[in-house]
Amino acid sequence: MGVNVGDDKIKVAASKLGCLILNTPFTYLGTKVGGNMSRVQAWTEIIDKVKSRLSNWKLKSLSIGGRLTLLKSVLGSIPIFHMSIFKVPLTVLRSLESIRCQFFNGHELKSNKSSWVKWNSVLAAKEKGGLGVSSLFALNRALLMKWFWRFYSHNDSLWSRVIKAIYGVDGEVNKVSKYASRSCWRDIINEVRKLKDQGINMRDFMYIKVGNGETTKFWDDIWIGSKPLKLLFPRIYALDNIKDASICMKLNEPSLDNNFRRSIRGGIEQSQFKKLTDLLIPIVLNPCPDRWFWSLEGSGEFSVASIRRFIDDQRLLTVDSKTLWIKSVPIKVNILAWKIKLEALPTRFNISRRGIEIDSILCPICDRGVESTRHIFFSCCLVRQIARKICSWWDIEYSDVNSFTEWINWMASLRLQSKVKMMIQGVFFVVWWLVWSYRNKLLFEEKKPSKAIIFDDVVSISFYWCKSRCKASFSWDDWLKNPSLISL
Repeated sequence: MGVNVGDDKIKVAASKLGCLILNTPFTYLGTKVGGNMSRVQAWTEIIDKVKSRLSNWKLKSLSIGGRLTLLKSVLGSIPIFHMSIFKVPLTVLRSLESIRCQFFNGHELKSNKSSWVKWNSVLAAKEKGGLGVSSLFALNRALLMKWFWRFYSHNDSLWSRVIKAIYGVDGEVNKVSKYASRSCWRDIINEVRKLKDQGINMRDFMYIKVGNGETTKFWDDIWIGSKPLKLLFPRIYALDNIKDASICMKLNEPSLDNNFRRSIRGGIEQSQFKKLTDLLIPIVLNPCPDRWFWSLEGSGEFSVASIRRFIDDQRLLTVDSKTLWIKSVPIKVNILAWKIKLEALPTRFNISRRGIEIDSILCPICDRGVESTRHIFFSCCLVRQIARKICSWWDIEYSDVNSFTEWINWMASLRLQSKVKMMIQGVFFVVWWLVWSYRNKLLFEEKKPSKAIIFDDVVSISFYWCKSRCKASFSWDDWLKNPSLISL
């Protein structure tokens, strides 16, 4: 392969060496070389790879908890190698998100089945009412931001020196590049600029932690305050003869105005000089070298996860209150409880609201109220009977609740230890899981299930789930007699 070499010379060289001619684009160490990755067609191979991985998994044999786990650990990491250097077109991101959405819902690709939860609700963080999957847009942009961070924090690295040799000492960070002159680095700095326009300014989280002050520019770098000193004190900056002086050089001078071209005059100059002097009084240099600090992490080191969370928090709206996640029960049970909170289950009422004709919208369990999410999990006579038995079993005061919000408020009013309260919340999650299972068997199976064994199943299943997932050791007798006194 030749770079800026005519085809005839390449053919002559290949014939003499006895080798083949390499054409672009080609793959080297898993990365495309010589292709235009801003085009959608360049990502076809990545999309096909994700689809091929799905074909190896049997959707019907996986629970929704298993699909969520694979979604977060595998499907989100397949394209990460290319995402770490190339800006992914929005069309490609939408295709990948569509694939992930269908997999989460248990649908085959290109299926027209209904989805009961908005995909953004799944992507949102648990603190915002989602499931914390996170978007591929945020992952791609966060990986690109890592190179921007390295340009500043790894000043002497080979990569940083190459960028500066090609684009100049400032890396053209503040220059708007034209489409015809795009490159990986220019795509990165253009994306930094676009995110800033969307309210996500990466420079807000980057600042210099001054040590000896030898490598930090006194006027040009952001090391104190939110802007360079030359912008905060422009009249004083105009007087200085050594505008590229380091902090060490400036603070070790006999006086701050030692290298000024003339003495300070009154008015604005005097006011700015006094403010600058007062600002520098608490500054004390130490023997440590200067380093860049990342404010989104306590350690000060940049992490892709931190900026990824921030991008998602800004782009994905709050779904609801914080997602209640109980570790003592399986993921699939937690997801069902999350759907109950969002009223996003295919109940008869929700099906009829979508314009689908059904024989009846009454609850198939009690045949009294309309089968809505609130009714079947909170107001139905079966659920209330089981709830009374659980309250008697746990020795707590029973209260009639009609919604997930009322149930949360009731749980908050109980005077129990936080760990014990989370365990009883997990027991109610199990109740909802078994009631929903009973309802589906009642509708879709020929053999009618038994109501009488539901409470016994709640006790036994919650025991095995909690015991296998909790660090505490307790016996079956402890669980039956007084579970609220179990030491966790």
